[in-house]
Order: sequence, then structure tokens, then C-alpha cells
Amino acid sequence: MKPRDMAEMLVLAALWGGSFLFLRMASPVVGPLAVAAFRVVGALLLLWPLLLWQGQLRQMANRAPMLFFSGILSCALPFIGFSQAARGLPAGLLSILNATTPLWGALVGWLWARERLSPTAVAGLLVGLCGVVLLAADRTHVDSGLAHGAVALALGCTLTYAIAIHHTKRYLGTLPPLSVSTGCLSAAALVLALPAWLAGPQPMAALPSPPATWAEVPHITWGALLGLAVLCTGVAYLMFYRLLARVGPTRAMTVTFLIPVFGMLWGWLFLDEEVTWSMLAGTAVILLGTLLSNGLLSTRLFVKERIA
Repeated sequence: MKPRDMAEMLVLAALWGGSFLFLRMASPVVGPLAVAAFRVVGALLLLWPLLLWQGQLRQMANRAPMLFFSGILSCALPFIGFSQAARGLPAGLLSILNATTPLWGALVGWLWARERLSPTAVAGLLVGLCGVVLLAADRTHVDSGLAHGAVALALGCTLTYAIAIHHTKRYLGTLPPLSVSTGCLSAAALVLALPAWLAGPQPMAALPSPPATWAEVPHITWGALLGLAVLCTGVAYLMFYRLLARVGPTRAMTVTFLIPVFGMLWGWLFLDEEVTWSMLAGTAVILLGTLLSNGLLSTRLFVKERIA
């Protein structure tokens, strides 16, 4: 991988790690539905002009039904789910749970696409599951039924990500990445935007001054929503698909391994969140399981054995 690609991957991981910081700032104030809706609509303000400039509108429209279904799985459901989970979990822990997406991807590939799972891949899934259990056992952040429910919700979101990836690969593989991302986000916007606007802010009851109308939402919350939509969704999507075209899917996927580092860093710097040893250990175990389940670690070991 060229230094330029590695630098862009680090920036991308920093942006996606920042999404959990913005979720923690915005979701308790305006609610998960509003956060998810603002995220997709704001990102589309960047993607739609680019789509029209590239002349990809017709081919995107021809696959509208499949894009709609994929958009519900890849955007609408997980964006709402992670926003709700952010009400009960710190940003660092959310970013760690997000790293289970490739684990689910390997499992869904085996169940749906009949992709073969080697003994190493099976071991990786079990190791990754142990990492999640280790995190759930940490009483520092997961000490109530509400927090355990948030962990389960976050894991459900990563499962929908994995299903969406395989659905897109099977039914939308011939579409350009820009068309896929714009189509999926557009589908989510159609479902989320109007209900979110009509419902208004849905703050947590524990807030000292919960906003009753959009005009009462604090400026810092609007800033978090803007950062989530423009930087962590619109710009990040463009960077990811550009990286995907240059280095391929296997190497591009490794950005997932870097996201927890930045998620914990931003939470510690800006929200004064605690980073525990069990969080670090859980991250290491999940990443090890992900490497094993996706064949990234076993391949390297195999090459070393052949050289020896």
C-alpha cells in the first residue's frame, strides 16, 4: 500500500471514529430518528451533485427497488440503531462494537452465499465472540439492563451492515460505488426525513433543558449533526469508495480495524470518557477474531510457512 493510501485510510478511520463522538453529542438531545434523518439528508447534499456530474442517474434509477431494500439495511436501520445505542454507551465502546461487522460478514457469507468457512475462520468467529463477551462483562460501562440492551442493539446494527454488504454484492455489484451509496442514502432519506421533521426533537428526559422544538436545539448539537452528516457520512463515503477503487476491497476493509482507536481517542479527548483495560483487551480480541475469520492472518502465516 502506498504512503498516500495509508494516509487516506488513517483520515478515513479518524472520520468514522468521530461519528460515534457526534452520536453521543446529538442523540440524547434530538433523538435517534432525527440524528439518522439529518445524517442521510446532509450526506446527500454532497453526493447528489457528484452523481449528476458523473451522469449516473439513469443506471441508479434502473435499480431503484434493490437500492431501496439495501438502503433500509445499510443506512436506515443501523443509523437509527446506533443513534439509540449512543444514548446508553460511550463513543469508544460503540466504535469497538462496530468492529464486529467483518465477523458478521463472514458468518452471513457462510449462511447465505455458501462461502466456505475454514477452521481458521470458525476459530476467528469464536474469538471475536469472546471479545464481545469480554466487553459486556466490563461493569464500568455496561452495568445495567439498559446498557446491555444498547450493546445488543449495536451488534444488531453491525449484523444489518453485513447483510447489506452481501445483498449489495449479489444484486448491485454491477453499479458504480457512487450510484450504490447515493441510492442507499436516498432510500433512507425517503423513509426517515418526513417522520423525523414531524416528530420534532425527542430528547432524553434526564436532560436539564430538553428542547421542545427545533428552534430550541443548542448550537453545539447542530454542529455535531453537521459533522456527522458532512464529514462522517458524505466525505467519508467518497473517500472510502475512492480508496476501494485504488487498493481493492480486502485492503480497504482494514480501515475497520483502525476505527476503535479513534473512537476511544475522541471520546477520551472531548467527552472525558474512560478507556479501561477491558476495552483495550476486548478491542484486541475482536480484531484478532476479525483477522482470522477473514483469512487475513492465516494467509500471512501460510506464506511464512512456505518460505520457511
